Amino acid sequence: MDVLVPFLLSGISVGAIYALIALGFVLVFKATGVLNFAHGSFLMLSSYLALTFIHRLDFSFLTGLVVIALLMALTGVALHFGVMRWMIGKAFFSVVLVTVGLEILIRAGLLIGYGPLEFGRLQKLPAGGIRIAGAYLSWVDVIIMVTAVLVVIGFLAFFRYSRMGLHMRAVAENVEAAAAMGITPNQIYATAWAIGLALAGIGGVLYSHKTASLDLNIAAIGMRAFPAAILGGIDSVQGAILGGLIVGIVETLGTGYLGAQWRDVIAFGIMFAVLLWRPSGLFGTKDLVRV
Repeated sequence: MDVLVPFLLSGISVGAIYALIALGFVLVFKATGVLNFAHGSFLMLSSYLALTFIHRLDFSFLTGLVVIALLMALTGVALHFGVMRWMIGKAFFSVVLVTVGLEILIRAGLLIGYGPLEFGRLQKLPAGGIRIAGAYLSWVDVIIMVTAVLVVIGFLAFFRYSRMGLHMRAVAENVEAAAAMGITPNQIYATAWAIGLALAGIGGVLYSHKTASLDLNIAAIGMRAFPAAILGGIDSVQGAILGGLIVGIVETLGTGYLGAQWRDVIAFGIMFAVLLWRPSGLFGTKDLVRV
């Protein structure tokens, strides 16, 4: 048990980041029907922006977090009106290929702008930590978990109680009926992209303080939102949160006992198992999967 607790606590920290990323992934799909395979690259972009703003320009953690989240939200709006708006009604596979193209462009842009070398983790958060149940928990993990919880609570309150959140749920349920009631789908789509990328931005800033190094492989970390979303249910907001936590905990426990080389095997093994035995995930819509 003494060995298990540190892995469990670290897994919750990683899972909190995965939950944020998966939440943005699911939100975009739920509102627009787009499977955004560039989502991991947006997390990678946010991590490099954290390197610029928090490390090089010496912004505080909180200021950098807010600035990067806003920049990513504006990127989401520009992405919708500049690219994805014109893909509405196109074949599903064509839209997926557009997101794959975005991933390539982001990777190429970062390679040109920052070069191929890796950078060390950011160190704006306090050093040291506390002991819980006899296990050591760093302040970095504590701040990651607290930040993720606050962001998720804020999002759920917005999604459930705000007028825009109501409109987003209406469009996700039936876009024609929502339009007939005076809701503008394009506005909702742009909002979904903005929030989805802002969540990826927050996840990227948090992960840049936890990972041992920043490099172009971070996109693969961001893509672990996909197994988390599949596990929770690809159209379930609550499922994205739970799926992210489960994937983070199981992955951390597995790598702790088996080795880091098993990380991808565990994460995507969970996804394959869910697709085989419960394609709708824990809370997803079964009819959606059949289609």
